[in-house]
Amino acid sequence: MIRDNNGNEIFSGEPTHPGEMLSDELEARGMTQKELARAIEVSATFVSELVRGKKSVSLRIALKLETALAIDAEFWVNAQRNYNRGIAYLKAKNELKQLNLSPAKQKSLLQAVA
Repeated sequence: MIRDNNGNEIFSGEPTHPGEMLSDELEARGMTQKELARAIEVSATFVSELVRGKKSVSLRIALKLETALAIDAEFWVNAQRNYNRGIAYLKAKNELKQLNLSPAKQKSLLQAVA
């Protein structure tokens, strides 16, 4: 579990890529990746890569998803930001394991990353 400087939980477990959320949303709507690609005017390959976590949600894509799915662009932007922060935290945590630092220093550095 990752907490911010105020002790609020930020991450728990593995970060979820917004593409995974998008995949769930498409399934719930009975919408194909190809249909979404047409609706947001990108290639089907792009949507496939987004769903597989190989592409990120940019501001432009977030706005297109908002129009096509009626889910606020802020949701998609925040989901991408949280995913990026989670990945950065996990990388920092793994790197800190290799350094000879006090637990307090490790905690402080991890909070700075989170």
